[in-house]
Amino acid sequence: MYKASPKQAQAHAAILRDGFKRAVLLFGRQSGKSYFATQHAWISAVAKQGNYLVVFDTYKHAHQVIWRQYVPLIPKELIYKKNEQELIIEFHYIQGPIKMPWGEVIEMNHDESLPRSSIQLLGSDQADSHRGLKVEGIIFDEYGDQKAENFATVYEPMFTTTGGWAIFLGTPRGYNHFYDMVMDARDNPDWFYLEATWRDSPYVRAEAIDLARRDAERKGTLPAFLQEYELEFKSVQGAVYPIFDRKIHVIPPKDVPDDLTIYGGIDFGYHTTAFILIGIDKDQNYYIFDEIYARQEVLNDIIPRIRQKIGDKRLVLMVGDSANRDALEVMSKEFPMVPASKGAGSIIDGIDLVRNLLKPRTQLVGLPKPSMFVTSNCRNFIIEMESYKYPEDRPNRNPSDLPMKENDHGLDAYRYVVLHLKHGVEKDSKMPEPKITFNDYGLM
Repeated sequence: MYKASPKQAQAHAAILRDGFKRAVLLFGRQSGKSYFATQHAWISAVAKQGNYLVVFDTYKHAHQVIWRQYVPLIPKELIYKKNEQELIIEFHYIQGPIKMPWGEVIEMNHDESLPRSSIQLLGSDQADSHRGLKVEGIIFDEYGDQKAENFATVYEPMFTTTGGWAIFLGTPRGYNHFYDMVMDARDNPDWFYLEATWRDSPYVRAEAIDLARRDAERKGTLPAFLQEYELEFKSVQGAVYPIFDRKIHVIPPKDVPDDLTIYGGIDFGYHTTAFILIGIDKDQNYYIFDEIYARQEVLNDIIPRIRQKIGDKRLVLMVGDSANRDALEVMSKEFPMVPASKGAGSIIDGIDLVRNLLKPRTQLVGLPKPSMFVTSNCRNFIIEMESYKYPEDRPNRNPSDLPMKENDHGLDAYRYVVLHLKHGVEKDSKMPEPKITFNDYGLM
């Protein structure tokens, strides 16, 4: 029978007794995170008749790990039937007293004229197929590994008629969207927030954790250990830009100088098109001060948004992904446009240029400072700076010089501009002349 730890019991009670509709649980490795998720799902299904979801990063993870490891721990006498293909568990109608994890006994009286309670395990890699469901509660396990936009576009609408709750579970994964959610939840009285580490589990031996820490120190992976076991947010393991530091490189929008030369960078993509505005001052300091991340939008819808962002600023040039010639031609009719330099080694070259801008330099007066700053309103760009990483080293694979092709939309757009300012336009570029004029204030 499930016996909750004090921290787990506190989280169960916050949702099922105290009525919190949103909860963030920062649970480290060996704190019983996935075990809690599965147990809370069936307890909720018993406590209030309805449908409940547990959402993981992938369907494969939900099936191979959770279904096989944790679902067998659900009391068999409660289960009406299971569907392994759909990862659905239906429960018997429950009548009578049930003892809740925090010790209270509640009388259950399920309505047999209504559908049975159920829980379903899902993978957010298939989020588009989940639209239209109606549920009483959703648990997101390792939310930092899932796409931030899925909650607002796919899952939150499931509560429109139920008034249901959502729990966001996870360990630190760098300064990503889950980090932002943690920071918000800590200061929001309408959200329940709780932290738990391996120390809060009665089943974990301290000597085993000490051994894991020594191994991490020996292998040079201590930052990853501190994130997963000690809940310390750090740059991801294998980060492309480990020197990036919010305390140094992120500034308020009001601190951006007025006298700047303005450039735009754009990276085209069906899933995400990223546009960023960059200002460069007379001392060659770069300021990324605005962004657009358009997801599954066509250019005809994105262009007006770009014009609005530019406003009365005089855009000197926009540099775009040269791999998409059709998109470049469309953009060149609206903006002064050139293709990015994407020759051999351009990715590595561009990364080195950005690293050089990030590096703090000695000043004649004051502390060292970098040549690149990002304003705090560019949240997507900041997350990418901290999440962009190299593939993990494996025994059967040589270390890669190229980062993983993810969390890179705005970074690619920025890199195009930096490379262009260093090397100019590709020699074989055949871009049409931009059909655009300027007035005293900027674009016409």
